[in-house]
Amino acid sequence: MNGLLLHLSAPMQAWGADSQFGTRLTHPHPTRSGLTGLLACTLGRTRGEPLHDLAALSYTIRVDRPGQRLRDYHTVGGGYPRERTVITADGKRRNDATSTLVSHRWYIADAAFTAAVTGPADTIETVAHALRHPVWQPYLGRRSCPPDSPLLIAAVNDPVAALDLMPLHRGPDHGRATVNVTFLHDHAPESGLPPTAELRDNPNPGGSRAFATRPQWQTTRPMPADLCAGYGTAWLARLTAWRDTLTGPVTAA
Repeated sequence: MNGLLLHLSAPMQAWGADSQFGTRLTHPHPTRSGLTGLLACTLGRTRGEPLHDLAALSYTIRVDRPGQRLRDYHTVGGGYPRERTVITADGKRRNDATSTLVSHRWYIADAAFTAAVTGPADTIETVAHALRHPVWQPYLGRRSCPPDSPLLIAAVNDPVAALDLMPLHRGPDHGRATVNVTFLHDHAPESGLPPTAELRDNPNPGGSRAFATRPQWQTTRPMPADLCAGYGTAWLARLTAWRDTLTGPVTAA
């Protein structure tokens, strides 16, 4: 077992970016911190526990569907009598004029991503077991965003190569031989290729809520249009049939 294929699909996802209380932003794709948190959740790690093993994992993400940005106008605390309003920082109750707290929470809707996860064999095996038997319910960035399909697709010998073969979770593109697909890389996919972005989403492996900046490489390349497997049961049927035929370098472990 050299790596894993994960699928991240849900009506809504939210992958944290720099935010204040009133505005909660999201990146347009899964972040390293978000994926680390997802795996830590399945392992039953509490906040502050070390993450050195998960820090050794690398991710290559295929964007099956980029989705659409969605803003939720979110309110909490309004309409209650004074004795039940939200408590302020100094321990007092808010008055009628300030009882409603408003925030704008951004999501990506109807998106789907496939991630190839590579790393030390013992960590990959531990994570695979946790994904099959999670301690806590995993979610895609926020607790209000549970996945709509199984996270773990397969344990394979070369998950990055498998990204070129696994059916795409998107509708068919009739009349075209190929479709352009975006990939996001933790490491340069080609020697000497400069990064395309710098993201502050690399969590401190010691467990503190601190994040370091890391490079990211984005590439786009054509893939056969017949890999587009549609949605719902059509995609699940194609995915199941593909998993049943894994052989050679992408054999399920």
